[in-house]
Amino acid sequence: MGCRCMWIKWVTIHESYGLPRIAQECRRYLEMKGIRVRLLSRQTKKAGHVYTLQVPLAQQEQAKALLRDFKNTLK
Repeated sequence: MGCRCMWIKWVTIHESYGLPRIAQECRRYLEMKGIRVRLLSRQTKKAGHVYTLQVPLAQQEQAKALLRDFKNTLK
């Protein structure tokens, strides 16, 4: 049997600036819907902290649709 390991191509679907609350809520929502998610953070000189929400390329369209629905419920 060969190794079935594959590299995952991650794509960014959301960025937040400041506090991580919104990015974390989006992450939790997508994970509950079965989407693999990773949340990255970095510090910038101008914006402070930037939080980047990424999903596998194969789940990008589904994740974007779910995230759009989730954001509409917050309005």
